[in-house]
Amino acid sequence: MRLLRSRRSRGGLTMFELVIALALAGIVLAGGALLLEQLGDSNARVFSAAAREAAANNGARMLDRLLADARTADDSSERFAGAPRTASYTTLCDTPSGWRERCRVELMIDSLPDSSAVMAQFAGGYAVMLWRIAGAAAFRYVDLDARDTAWLVRWSPSVALPHAIAIVGGADTTVLPVGSARE
Repeated sequence: MRLLRSRRSRGGLTMFELVIALALAGIVLAGGALLLEQLGDSNARVFSAAAREAAANNGARMLDRLLADARTADDSSERFAGAPRTASYTTLCDTPSGWRERCRVELMIDSLPDSSAVMAQFAGGYAVMLWRIAGAAAFRYVDLDARDTAWLVRWSPSVALPHAIAIVGGADTTVLPVGSARE
């Protein structure tokens, strides 16, 4: 006699299969969360680098513009004066209303052992970092009308503006024309 075996179809999952499925889903979710975190960090680094680059470029443009708009002055307290680490003069500054007006600015070099920062301090008391240079830096001034056109370490307060200011830092020298010398 034959024994008939009944076959039962099983419906559903065993507990072991369910645990394995949940573990795999957890690994996939953890990997997705890690990927999203890395994308967020990458995005933050890109925006941070873009902000640093924009600040550096805006600072260099502001320095160029402050020197291009330098003005001569009859008043001895507003004349151009320069030393190795500072230059003080009258120029045109942007106002919140959108126009430009005369203002007093002092360029300063703040040196650290590994780098220097060129800063602009305005009459209102606020300061802006314009440029960062590797190594120690100093200002030099040139007067093309003098017999010898040597670069000067100091510019005594005078009615005349220097024709250019050089920022000497490490192996690099950047020459920026001043006021009407630009034309």
